[in-house]
Amino acid sequence: MLGGRALTCSLMVLITSVVGCKRDLGECNLDGLTPDGRPISGPAAFDIAYRLTDGLPMYEGQALVQSTCGDGAFCHAPAAVGADRIGVPAGLNFDVALACEDETVDPACAQPIESCEGGQADTLYCQRLERLRGNQANIHEWAEGMIQEMRAGAMPPGEAGRNVRDTTPWIRESNGLELPPIESAEAQEIVRNWLACQAPVVARTELPSGAELPLAECPSVDDEICIYNGPEGDLPEPRWSEIYWSIMFTQCVVCHGPPNDTTDDPNPDNPLGGDIPGGASLDALTALNLTGSDTTDTTNWPTESYPAVVDALAADPGLCAGLGTVVIPFDSAGSLMIQKMRNEQTCGAQMPTTGIISPTLTQIVEDWVDMGAQDD
Repeated sequence: MLGGRALTCSLMVLITSVVGCKRDLGECNLDGLTPDGRPISGPAAFDIAYRLTDGLPMYEGQALVQSTCGDGAFCHAPAAVGADRIGVPAGLNFDVALACEDETVDPACAQPIESCEGGQADTLYCQRLERLRGNQANIHEWAEGMIQEMRAGAMPPGEAGRNVRDTTPWIRESNGLELPPIESAEAQEIVRNWLACQAPVVARTELPSGAELPLAECPSVDDEICIYNGPEGDLPEPRWSEIYWSIMFTQCVVCHGPPNDTTDDPNPDNPLGGDIPGGASLDALTALNLTGSDTTDTTNWPTESYPAVVDALAADPGLCAGLGTVVIPFDSAGSLMIQKMRNEQTCGAQMPTTGIISPTLTQIVEDWVDMGAQDD
């Protein structure tokens, strides 16, 4: 029986022996290194993300494929039948859900978990683990075709795929930001590398017993990869302060903020651990400043930026100058910010330009607007 770290090392040896057989998948970045030990940059196969609502951990590539290709209910999920498969042939399942979540969610996974060694297969854990490994084998077989379809925009399948996918945000452990949407080049590179590294999967999770353990490896039972649950997280409430720190600061200030090299922001509410983004676009900052008077201390940024958003006309420079109001209280449909977040604007481009804010988070902003867009 292998522990988590030993299992990772064993998996690296296996990957070294098989990587390179699929031409379109390119080079494998395991964890900052190629299988033969050379340093390499970019997304790594063992980078972890956790689901915002409950801390469920997965590898980033695993989370992207799971949330957009099946998630236990549609397209490439074993439970999907008939129209729910949206044309996917029976048996072509890519579902990589964990075999066991923590026992508060899944009582069948209460500790200690009985091993499947010796041919035991009648427990829910063993049945789920066998199914996970079978679907992982499907992914290995179809990996090259999967990335080709993603690059062509055919997978997930257009509007149908967007309507059924799970839009719950996944947070990247490496930088605290939300995983990018599957349509983006960044997400497709994450998936490509995950596939090139033989699509490793987190198979089981447990609740950490201490604050130092979230997203660390937990003991393996059957050579499966086990990762402790990530930080407990809740979706932001429809209040300006929560929306600001969870969305505006992390997704928008990089363009709508001044150049800033500060990495020791004294504000304990800074979700980026002291880093202050900004400086990506002088024009965007001129049109909409989402910061405050003190560029080295973000404490008052939500309050100071509020007047630039609510009842504020779109300003120069920009294609929307004078053509709309950023936020109109009680009118989300007429608010330019909501239109751009939903990519339904009549002027200018979707925002943010770096990627799509999930419909789940966008709905929270919309609810705040329709409740009067108050400053709390």
